[in-house]
Amino acid sequence: MLSIFLNGGHLARWRGNALALLGDGDALSSLYEALDSVDPTFIRATSGLRCDLAQAHLAREEHAEAQVHLQQARLLANRNGSVRYRRRIEQLTQKL
Repeated sequence: MLSIFLNGGHLARWRGNALALLGDGDALSSLYEALDSVDPTFIRATSGLRCDLAQAHLAREEHAEAQVHLQQARLLANRNGSVRYRRRIEQLTQKL
């Protein structure tokens, strides 16, 4: 399938996403690993990754860090027009 990419960075992103949704503290290490390896042309994936990082930081009550990632996610979501990520960003922003 042309739209599925399987490499270490994407697997780290998916793992981090699942852990962030569960509120697991190990989410941050996976998500930052994914952030270091993400292809800069994958705007939508990076927006989701920033949302996941914000969610993981919110679970740890690290509001300043969460806000930084939400700002970046908002810029990226507006750039690619993702309604789903804009909605998620607003939901996470309300938790700040």
